[in-house]
Amino acid sequence: MQKHVSFLLLITLASFTGFSQENSTPLNGRAKSFENDVSNILIVNLNSKKSTITDSLGMFTIEVKLRDSIRFTALQYVTKEIVITDTIVNENLVVINLVENVINLNEVTVMPYNLTGKIGLDIEILGLKSVVTSLTLGLPNADIEKMTQSERLLIEADRGKYAYYYGIALVINTHKIMNKASGRTKSFEDMVARDEDMELEKEILTKFSKKIMSENFGIPEANIDGYLTYCMSQKDFSELSQAGNTMEIWEYLKARSIEFKNTDLLKE
Repeated sequence: MQKHVSFLLLITLASFTGFSQENSTPLNGRAKSFENDVSNILIVNLNSKKSTITDSLGMFTIEVKLRDSIRFTALQYVTKEIVITDTIVNENLVVINLVENVINLNEVTVMPYNLTGKIGLDIEILGLKSVVTSLTLGLPNADIEKMTQSERLLIEADRGKYAYYYGIALVINTHKIMNKASGRTKSFEDMVARDEDMELEKEILTKFSKKIMSENFGIPEANIDGYLTYCMSQKDFSELSQAGNTMEIWEYLKARSIEFKNTDLLKE
């Protein structure tokens, strides 16, 4: 009888172990660093390809299984990987200490100026004068963002109302009407939208390097520019500028990467 009970207990334990290894569970964790901000650290489960990003405190949650490999990536840190063990799953909490990615440069002597590296002294050596701007002078509206050339052209082409009263006379704005009818206004609108998309592309590359996108989306690094161009061609791409957080941008890029890999663009 005791042997029978022991046998049943052994089977039960084996079944439980197999279940725990085959089923995913949410893992809570925190990324830490003494040097830099720990928000927006990209975390990828290399086995399931699921990903997430740390919040402002470095906290995160990601689905894992036993023996999954989890990678932590950010431009300012050395990439780190861990393997999910029984201990990590049982504790359901992991703390990751990230190491700052420091690039050491050899000492360089700049000739013929014999610069010292001390800004104040080097300015005197070079005889440079301080740059005077409206912002440094504290002038009104100095912090207002400058318009691009496309924005200025659009305002010039589309200024004013189509018609307005000047005293008792009705004045027709032929300048605005002709620009609209000829397609000139629409051309400038497209230029403004294109400029905004390009600024958004720069922001994306600031948040996620080409290498990070290549490794996580399975797209060769040489094709990342083409992939971003594909993203920019989508009607909803400009909506990313209104994204509430970095995770929304990442999920959009990940979804578009799947579409991009199914097109013929990657084969070109």
